[in-house]
Amino acid sequence: MNKSKKDILQVIEASEHNLQNISVDIPHNALTVITGVSGSGKSSLAYNVLFKESQRRFLESFSAYSRQYLGKLEKPKVKEINGLQAALAINQKTVVANPKSTVGTMSGIYDYLRLLYARTGIAHCTHCNSIIENHTSERCENCGTEHPEILAKLFSFNSKYGACPQCNGLGVTEQIDQAKLIADENKTLREGALVPTTPNGYIVYSQVRVDELDKVCQAHGFSVDILWKDLSEEQQKVIMYGGNRIKILPNCCSLVCSNCCLICDI
Repeated sequence: MNKSKKDILQVIEASEHNLQNISVDIPHNALTVITGVSGSGKSSLAYNVLFKESQRRFLESFSAYSRQYLGKLEKPKVKEINGLQAALAINQKTVVANPKSTVGTMSGIYDYLRLLYARTGIAHCTHCNSIIENHTSERCENCGTEHPEILAKLFSFNSKYGACPQCNGLGVTEQIDQAKLIADENKTLREGALVPTTPNGYIVYSQVRVDELDKVCQAHGFSVDILWKDLSEEQQKVIMYGGNRIKILPNCCSLVCSNCCLICDI
């Protein structure tokens, strides 16, 4: 399918470094990979032609007074470039990344975005959705809901001030998938319906044996000899999260000592 000139980045006769009058059309809104043998001009096309020209055009948009302090960038050796948009270059270098790293944080552009959001963004009340006019006030004028001061760090997931309290800025949370704890719903607890159950009836992590667990079940009107699939949702919750009708000693407390004297709810 033919694309219009607005949909492509067109490079005509680029001859920077190892490039030999290369002409190429690169589509916008797509992931394009430049491949080739070493020395074929991959980096020259990406950095020394496309990025350099984008940077040069950006600096030319500054006033004449500002440009005298920025220096002058030479135009790359290319006959013509059409459809060139703002470009961001991330150099090929070793960086210290962490689970919170993104293209924005590693390139430094996220610092400017946070400042932009804080200074020009339109903040809305989380309770009544009204626009917060005073960014420095801690209380919304319409409904009285308290809000933090709109600062750049409010938009940083690396800051306690702006990170999500549930995921601590990671974007994901670790949770237990109850379905993966069920070995066979057609078995009873005594027969090993739960994955953590050992052959001798000890249930890993809970620190109790099936016989002790049965006392808890009996206190709630059922037993460990019922098929897992036949247990009600509330009964399954008692197995997974415990109950408050009886207290038993975990298996680690079978020997009473001064360092192990807690009574655990289950």
